Amino acid sequence: MNRGRARWSVCSKTTSAIALTLVLLSLASCSGRPNVFTESRDERLRRLDEERARLDRTTDAVGRTRAQIRISDLLVSLMGDAVGDNDMERVEERVRQYRESITDARDTMMNSGRNAESNAAGFRDLEIALRQHVRQLEDIGMGLTFQFREPFETLIDEVTMIRDELLGALFPAREDA
Repeated sequence: MNRGRARWSVCSKTTSAIALTLVLLSLASCSGRPNVFTESRDERLRRLDEERARLDRTTDAVGRTRAQIRISDLLVSLMGDAVGDNDMERVEERVRQYRESITDARDTMMNSGRNAESNAAGFRDLEIALRQHVRQLEDIGMGLTFQFREPFETLIDEVTMIRDELLGALFPAREDA
């Protein structure tokens, strides 16, 4: 009888471990944004063109913001490529394009007339993306010499300020608190 319980216990633990692994994998894939760092450069450039075309056709504030998020994701990965290639002209161009993309996304949401606290779509998406971008930009910046790292750190500060602005809209301070 004890042997049967031991088998059941081992089987139960194995099943539990497999179930936990599957749950963690499914949660990790819930972000609706693909990991662009795993795609080839050509694929990312193709997708960048597609997303820019999609942005031109989109008039909805949340849709435009989500397109800008996808564009900015791709630009961050392409910045990393340019740093790896030691192509500082391309790094500067990607930084400029990224700055325009996230600023446009922020302006789109802030000027949309939407209440971020009660209707967070778009605001929340952008805040989450920027949080992720800050970490990615910090990692990419580590590959730069001191001379080129300072402008990158300035970009990180700008991204952080936009994120803080979004957090302020999502969670406004209560006067009655």
